Amino acid sequence: MSRTIVVQTGERMILHDNGDVERPSCPPPYNKPSGKWKITGAVTKDNLGHVRRRYTLAEILANPTAFPWQHKNGAQQTFLTDVDHGTARTWGSPSHHVE
Repeated sequence: MSRTIVVQTGERMILHDNGDVERPSCPPPYNKPSGKWKITGAVTKDNLGHVRRRYTLAEILANPTAFPWQHKNGAQQTFLTDVDHGTARTWGSPSHHVE
């Protein structure tokens, strides 16, 4: 079951079951998944930036609304993690969540 990544800028990306990300807002052929950019999971951080919990891609796909994506003040609390062309990353800004 695919999900939608919603970014604060208003962009909506499709998260496929295998972690591939599709960006419909980009012009062809860049709007199709390349297979080189994959979401691997997510991490919840405390106010000091320390990782408190890790989530797998399967957990995100199963129930993305169960995660605390933002703090009460709107700051990002749970961040997506990905691998882009072999580089592991943790998303920072803009704010985002998965539906």
